[in-house]
Amino acid sequence: MTAIATLAAPRPTRAADVGLIGVVAWRNLWRNRRRTVLSIGAIAFAVTLLSFAMAQQSGNYAIMIDNATGLLSGHLQVQHRGFFDDPKIGDVLHAATQRVAAIRRIPAVVAATPRISAFVLASAHDHSVGAELLGVEPAGERAVSTLPNMVTEGRYLASASGLEAFAGELLARNLDARVGDELVILGTTPTGGVAPLALTLVGTFASGVPDIDRSVVEVPFETAAAAFELDDSAHAIVVKTRSAAAAGAVAAAVRRDHGSDDAVVLEWPQLVAGLEQAIELDRIFGNILFATLAVIVTMGVFNAFVMTIFERTREFGTLLALGMRPRTLIATLQIEGLCLAALGCSLGLALAVPLIAWLARVGIPLGEAGAALRQFHAADRMYPALDVGVLLRPVALMMVGTALASLLPALRIRSIRPVEAMRAV
Repeated sequence: MTAIATLAAPRPTRAADVGLIGVVAWRNLWRNRRRTVLSIGAIAFAVTLLSFAMAQQSGNYAIMIDNATGLLSGHLQVQHRGFFDDPKIGDVLHAATQRVAAIRRIPAVVAATPRISAFVLASAHDHSVGAELLGVEPAGERAVSTLPNMVTEGRYLASASGLEAFAGELLARNLDARVGDELVILGTTPTGGVAPLALTLVGTFASGVPDIDRSVVEVPFETAAAAFELDDSAHAIVVKTRSAAAAGAVAAAVRRDHGSDDAVVLEWPQLVAGLEQAIELDRIFGNILFATLAVIVTMGVFNAFVMTIFERTREFGTLLALGMRPRTLIATLQIEGLCLAALGCSLGLALAVPLIAWLARVGIPLGEAGAALRQFHAADRMYPALDVGVLLRPVALMMVGTALASLLPALRIRSIRPVEAMRAV
């Protein structure tokens, strides 16, 4: 008896099925080239516009934070616990020189400087007003604050130990004081004694913030420390980081190395009241606009797939009659949408990345508004911020939108009756 071997035909694997569906979906995508090109162009436009808008938004927030923190507060401060809410002359950080040196060694720190803060009575001629005295190191203050660059008359402090004063323009006006006049300052030491200072007004500044211009007077750090009997102590250590985004990591490092029961690290959202809330509010409105644009483009893609379903109803009916499952046809349309989104997003990123990179380097001029900002030593150009987030979010938004736009019309396939569909024109 002769054995007859029968060879069973190999069944296609799931991977092969997916590959075949992918090939069919790619070919179907180009059956109507004009519609496909228009859909790709719409997605690319949306990705380019969203990427640029988000990059500009991030860049503006960075400029807002730098402008606000660069005036006096810095990106973060180390203070005695409780001093921020209830300033007292005796709430100081001891060994300030050692603390500052250690903070300056943190990689992302650009500058750190000690500062003494006290409420005093300032007098000149026959006038007296309350003021906030800041004891500063001139070199360190130049690195963390833009106030030394806002001189309207005279000059900034020359050394950390001279008998000099640098006052707000409105404060000097209220005292009827001119550059070269003597200022007499009276404060209180931690032990309750009198801290007298007789200083020469060497310069005035105008920050554009009336509360600062009418109240702040800066004096050399060592001069203030001697008058208030603080030795090597300070009320705050002001820190400027490489960027506002790096402030969190630096704050964590400072807390780890210098955190104690009597010291607290305050970041810029706590130091500049209302700035973070303003940014969050602006971000919410921006996200609404971004979502609106994404929905408009998604509706265009949705319309394209609706037309595809109607045009290919007879084809779908034939395939269903031959035994193809509805979910396979739906998967094919989903892959078509995925390919469409991938092409559009790739083209959009190819346009957005070089555009944002170039504008991040040269900036966008603000015209007359920029000239006004230059008077206050603020940036006169807008600089978009190119990072991974501003590129991934538009891509994710359009990928999801396109997937939904292709899925919803495709679900109609489940209700198609093969016989009726094959009679469709």
